[in-house]
Amino acid sequence: MNEPIRMFIADDNRLLREGLASMLEQQQDIIVIGAAASGSEALEQIKDLRPEVALIDIGMPDKDGIEVTQTLHQDLPEVKVIILGMVDLTDEIMACIEAGAAGYVLKEGSFERLVETVRSVHRGESFCSPEMTASLFSRIAELAGERMPEIPKSSIKLTGRELEIVNLIAEGLSNKEIAHRLFIATQTVKNHVHNILDKLQLLTRLEAVQYARERDLLKNKNT
Repeated sequence: MNEPIRMFIADDNRLLREGLASMLEQQQDIIVIGAAASGSEALEQIKDLRPEVALIDIGMPDKDGIEVTQTLHQDLPEVKVIILGMVDLTDEIMACIEAGAAGYVLKEGSFERLVETVRSVHRGESFCSPEMTASLFSRIAELAGERMPEIPKSSIKLTGRELEIVNLIAEGLSNKEIAHRLFIATQTVKNHVHNILDKLQLLTRLEAVQYARERDLLKNKNT
């Protein structure tokens, strides 16, 4: 059996903090090794405990979740951060991603979604719900439209499989979910995604989707 995922929780609400810790501890593959009520306390303990995944409330006193995430991303990039947010605001989610967060979940969301997110980011995958991903695509479209160079459709050199993967990313699927859908290994999907970004000289999966959307390469025009 693999070692359990070592987690840390930071939230200024004691009831929520202790409740989440108790529920997460009931998962066979997760262990909560520490908790904090403020951003500064979280940073101090995380540097000592070195958890694999840290669940950080975005609205903590002293240092908020984004500040904590930025510091961890710079000093301890091996710690995967999941932001616990209050509302589904695209700009807030974008700020968390830019700070280095690997996942974003809502306090009003389900516990099952939280556990799914913990496991996903522990595997090295970024994770937002499909609903959040859709709103992020819209925001990326605004940003990318200002700086993305126009490339003729005739110059696109993505293979059929690569275009298929871009379409599945647009549906909000993770690498693991894409692998399951296509009956291929997750590492193979990761390799395809790397090749797609390299060919198009892009940095993120979202930019690849926007590239495909602007060139009418998505099967579902509403994604």
